[in-house]
Amino acid sequence: MKYVQHTLLLAVFAALLVGCKKDSMLRNDVGEDMKGYKIAFGDTKKIYTMNPDGSNVNELVDASPISGYVSWSEDAKYVYFASAKGESGDAWEAFRVNVQTKVVTQISNFDLDVRSLGVSPDGNTLAVSVMTGNSNIGNNNNNLTQFSTNLYVVPMSTVEAKIGANEHIVMSDLTPIQTAPNSDQFWFEELNWNHDPSNPILAYTKTWRYDEDDVSYTHVYTIKPDGSENTLIAENQDQPIWNSESDKIMFLGLSYYDFNDKTIKSFAVNSISRETSGGSFSPNGGNYILFEIGDRNRKAGVAKFSTESSHGTKLKTRVDVYEPRWSPIPVP
Repeated sequence: MKYVQHTLLLAVFAALLVGCKKDSMLRNDVGEDMKGYKIAFGDTKKIYTMNPDGSNVNELVDASPISGYVSWSEDAKYVYFASAKGESGDAWEAFRVNVQTKVVTQISNFDLDVRSLGVSPDGNTLAVSVMTGNSNIGNNNNNLTQFSTNLYVVPMSTVEAKIGANEHIVMSDLTPIQTAPNSDQFWFEELNWNHDPSNPILAYTKTWRYDEDDVSYTHVYTIKPDGSENTLIAENQDQPIWNSESDKIMFLGLSYYDFNDKTIKSFAVNSISRETSGGSFSPNGGNYILFEIGDRNRKAGVAKFSTESSHGTKLKTRVDVYEPRWSPIPVP
C-alpha cells in the first residue's frame, strides 16, 4: 500500500514537473533578443503595453468608450491611438500617450473619425486617415458605405507646435495625398510606416465599398510622404505591417510581401486551433511572428519564424488583445 502511494506521489510530482517545464518553455518562446521590447495594443477601450511573452500587462490609458489603431513613435516614447474619448457622440480623434509618464495628449479636433495614424521613421510626418463622417452619430455606424476615408499628412513640427500651445490640429492643417468622393466609396486607411529614416514609405490599404463583404475588395499600396510613388504591392490583401528591416510587409492573413524577390509568401501557425491573423515580424531580426487569435475575445500569440517550424504559443494575457504592435526599439 505504501509502495503504491509512493508511486502515485512520484507520478504526480513528475506530471507537475513536466507541466512546469512545458509552461516555462511556453513562456520562453520569445528569447533574450527581445529583452526590453514592448508590445502595445488595445482591448477596444483601454490602451496597454506588455512584454513579448505576454507578461507585465500595463495599462497606459483608459480611452473609453472606444479606442484602437495603436502605433509607436520610432523612439518608442509615445504610443499613438485613436479614440472617441469624451462626450457621447464624439468622433474618433487622434491621441498619444507618453509610455513612461502616462500623460495623454489629444492631437486632433476634426469632428470626423480618425481611422488610423502613425509617425514617419524620421519623425517629420504624421500620416492620418480621416473618415468623411462621424460613426458615433445616430445610426451612421450601421451604414458606413455612405462615407469614405481619405489619407492626409501633416508635419510633426505643426503637431508639436499645436500641442505646445494647448491647441489641436484641424482639417485645414492637413495635406491630402489620397482622396476620393464619397460616391466612389474608397477607403484609404490601415496606415503603417517602414523603419528607414533615410527613405520613409507609408503602407496603406485602399478598400472599395467598406463593410460590403459580398462586393468589396482591399488592396495594399505604398506611398511617399509627399504623395509620390503610389505603388500597388498586393491585391486582395489588407492590414500591412512593415518589418524592422523595411524589406517585408506582412498582411492580415499571415502572408507577406518580400521586396527582395518581389514575391508573396505565407507563414502558417500550427498548435493553435483558433483562427490566427494580423501578424507582424519582431524587430531585431524578425525572429518571431506576433499575431492575433480569434475574432472575439481576442488574445495574442507568438511563433518562432522558421522554415523548419511554425509552432505558435498563446500569450497568457488577462485582457483582450486587438492589433498588437511591437515597439521599434527597446523601451527606455
